[in-house]
Amino acid sequence: MKRRIYYTLMTAWLSLSAILFSAESLLARNSRDDRDGNSGKTSVTEILDSLVYTTYFKDEHFSPSKKEPYRPGLPSHFVPQFSDSVYAARISALDRKTAFNLVYNEHVRGFIRIYAVDKRNMTAKILGLSKIYFPLFEENLERYNVPLEMKYLAIVESALNPTAVSSAGARGLWQFMYGTGKMYGLETSSFIEDRYDPYKATAAASKHLRDLYNIYGDWFLALAAYNSGPGNVNKAIRRAGGIKNYWAIWNYLPAETRGYVPAFIAVNYIMNYYKEHNIQPIEPGFLYNEIDALKITRLVSFEQINETIGVPMKDLQFLNPQYKLGLIPGTSYSGNMLRLPRKYVGQFQRREEEIYAYKSEQVIERAQLLARVQSMDGGGSVSSAQSAGGTMRMKMHEVRQGETLGSIARVYRCDVSQLIRWNDLKVSEVSPGQRLIVFAVPESSTAQGVSVQQTASARGLSAPLLPAPIFPPEQVQRQAPIVMKPRAQEPKAQEQKVALRKEKIQNHKVKKGETVASISRQYGVSSESIAELNNLSGRKQIRPGQVLKITGKASSAKSEARISSAKKESGSSRSHKYHKVKKGETLSSIADKYALSVSELSKKNNLGKKKLIRPGQKLNVTRE
Repeated sequence: MKRRIYYTLMTAWLSLSAILFSAESLLARNSRDDRDGNSGKTSVTEILDSLVYTTYFKDEHFSPSKKEPYRPGLPSHFVPQFSDSVYAARISALDRKTAFNLVYNEHVRGFIRIYAVDKRNMTAKILGLSKIYFPLFEENLERYNVPLEMKYLAIVESALNPTAVSSAGARGLWQFMYGTGKMYGLETSSFIEDRYDPYKATAAASKHLRDLYNIYGDWFLALAAYNSGPGNVNKAIRRAGGIKNYWAIWNYLPAETRGYVPAFIAVNYIMNYYKEHNIQPIEPGFLYNEIDALKITRLVSFEQINETIGVPMKDLQFLNPQYKLGLIPGTSYSGNMLRLPRKYVGQFQRREEEIYAYKSEQVIERAQLLARVQSMDGGGSVSSAQSAGGTMRMKMHEVRQGETLGSIARVYRCDVSQLIRWNDLKVSEVSPGQRLIVFAVPESSTAQGVSVQQTASARGLSAPLLPAPIFPPEQVQRQAPIVMKPRAQEPKAQEQKVALRKEKIQNHKVKKGETVASISRQYGVSSESIAELNNLSGRKQIRPGQVLKITGKASSAKSEARISSAKKESGSSRSHKYHKVKKGETLSSIADKYALSVSELSKKNNLGKKKLIRPGQKLNVTRE
């Protein structure tokens, strides 16, 4: 009897153990499958989340569309959801209108939830941005005979953020890697990043997609190859027995690529059925038909445009993200375009010569920097050298608060003497905002560069070129010396520097009632020199608000009077003096009062690019 009871209990225990083991194995397998299937969702979610930190994606840059309100009869916060049969029917209707084989499954449903429920606020902004970018996308896709629905790919790739950066180093609306971008003519240099240029990158993406379709004859396989590379797709096809069908090779693709096409289908769906999901488009400040492009033939900086015709810096940076340092090189670079809000285009065209002629201290510094880079590069767009470890690139480093030549040298693993030689420095001190030439490996070769650049782009900044671990410059130069201009040219450059030190170029903003003669008396120079320097006609007519370049001896009558006035008001120039900002004062008026330049005053007080001041603020006005 006891033996029978024992046998029964043992049988029951073994049966229960088998059931529990099976359940545990099933849960583990399901959990693993969920992780694999959700990797694509995580990637899309991260892209959408990054927009929260991007300057021009912030709410103040958007406003609700007046033409497309929320669904009638529904409160704005209501989030509709539908059954699988409704989703399937709608996607089937879209499938009949496209060259893509659009299907509905559980993977697509997961991405629809992301765009329509979890991240619907970002979807509203993407709908607004689509009005800027979709006309451009459609024009290029049609030119290369690519289905127009491919415009939705940019949403999956970057959420229409032109300065998006992936963890792998892909950049721009279409997320080009450095090597692929180079294959399609996208330039990456110290000053220009064509992958951020919506026009050039869109043309390159259209060509690339057409080339991939010609290889596979299937648009979904072309999409998979765009995301993971043809090598991964070819391997998946071989493992699937040679079948050229996306869903047949799905299990053999990288985890992120498995979510790529479902995300693309979900974006197709949401861009056509957003009204049914009670999503109201939120439009950005610039719409496509309010922007014009101008071809630039001479060196010009964002500061020149901002300070002469008043285009806000944030607008210039938003519309021209490809110019990394806010500097548009001249004719040595091909096809450089400036995008402006249409209301400023007429002013730019009328005052173009004045804009080019305007030279603040910061503008002069940037022009000298470009000249130095081109000199070291032998006239090319990017300086590079070969080492055993790869290609070395000349880059710019923007000095941050608290940095010294020593700390910068440690970052780049070089000597202070090398930094001094590369940058022709006269002293061993540097100041915040100053830009230095350094040598580094390309961005795709270093994870450090990616993370720093991504952080900068996420904030919507015009990101500086990145410090990265490099090989010793001596080793680089031994293996592939950088082409330098002949020494014979240096005396001429030195003469020009000496001449500039003897004669300072100043800017004078014409006030009402002033004439060339009265201005010439203020600065102690001849009227003819002012007319010649500013290309004035024989009648020497000027107008209020016009900015004139004044070249005269370093101590003009006006500057001496200003210095004298400043000394009386502020005492000894060697002690620290402060000025309390009064209502109505500007940085320019305060700078004039203390015989300082706006750039000096801004630098002393760490005002940054916006140079904003407020009443009651104390400014350091000490003259060195």
